[in-house]
Amino acid sequence: MLWIRLGTGTVAVYGKAGDVIRFYEINPLVERLARHWFTFLHDSPAQVDVVLGDARLSLAAETPQQFNVIVIDAFSGDAIPVHLLTREALTLYRRHLQPDGIVAFHVSNQYIDLEPVIAGIARDAGMRAVSVHSHGDEQNGLYYADWILVTSNQSFLAQPEIVNTAFPTPLRADVRLWTDNYSSVFPLLKWQSR
Repeated sequence: MLWIRLGTGTVAVYGKAGDVIRFYEINPLVERLARHWFTFLHDSPAQVDVVLGDARLSLAAETPQQFNVIVIDAFSGDAIPVHLLTREALTLYRRHLQPDGIVAFHVSNQYIDLEPVIAGIARDAGMRAVSVHSHGDEQNGLYYADWILVTSNQSFLAQPEIVNTAFPTPLRADVRLWTDNYSSVFPLLKWQSR
């Protein structure tokens, strides 16, 4: 599994012996904090690697890795790393993805609706995009989460767990295809809070 954005490395605890989980993190301080204050990376039975630097630049320099899942989890703040959401970025992710693999975008963001962007780049690549929204329970410390799964794997999309919880990610006519030469967050701004 390839995971863009380390955070505390929590996802490493889901790894099993024989799994490879590779995190890409742009900020070296985040890795130091994850290793010093948390044990997720150290305690995982999986092989866990952290690659420091811009994920897209790092991936462009690497040979294809054939991951079954690539997770892009860098959009929850108010500064969107646009270069991770373009036609060219998805082409790069696919170079490192198994043919039946899944690219999962975590798009929970209170300011910007990224669903139409990902729907557009998926359609352009001949892939399907489905959205999955979980409901929050703030009283119990659970917050809503918005995910978009992009894949060509029809068997995965036909699984009951996907059929019963996901829906096609909506395209919007007013949102152009994002490329390395064009992007605009203005039509994606959320004018109302949840």
